[in-house]
Order: sequence, then structure tokens, then C-alpha cells
Amino acid sequence: MATEDTDRFVRATSLHALADAGRELFTTHGRSIALFHHEDEVRAVDNRCPHMGFPLSDGTVEEGVLTCHWHHARFEL
Repeated sequence: MATEDTDRFVRATSLHALADAGRELFTTHGRSIALFHHEDEVRAVDNRCPHMGFPLSDGTVEEGVLTCHWHHARFEL
């Protein structure tokens, strides 16, 4: 029987697939989420840059910092 907490989880991808790709775009309940595999950890962020809406899944990650390519806004994963 599922508990209340597990009812809110949605399978996005396998850990192996995410590790191989480095990043995956996932959409659930009308929301786009960018998943990143970085330094053996999984990070998830809203795929829209809060500045101008650029898809953050198209940004670059260096030293744990995600950079949006439109206006170079930076976000710590």
C-alpha cells in the first residue's frame, strides 16, 4: 500500500541513464524539470530560468554552477 509521501513521487528516468547523459529533461504535471547528474549526485531544477525563461537544461555546468546561456545568470546546483 502506498503512503501519502510515495504518492507524490514520479519516476523520471533511471539513475544509470541520467549518469550516462549527464542531464535529462523531464515534464510532469505540466512542469518542466531539468535533472542533472553532477559529482555522483542528482540535482533537479525548474527548467525555466527565472530571468527570461531560457531552458536551463541547455545551460552549462561547471564546478556545481549552472549557467543560463541567454544572459549568463548563474545558479548553484
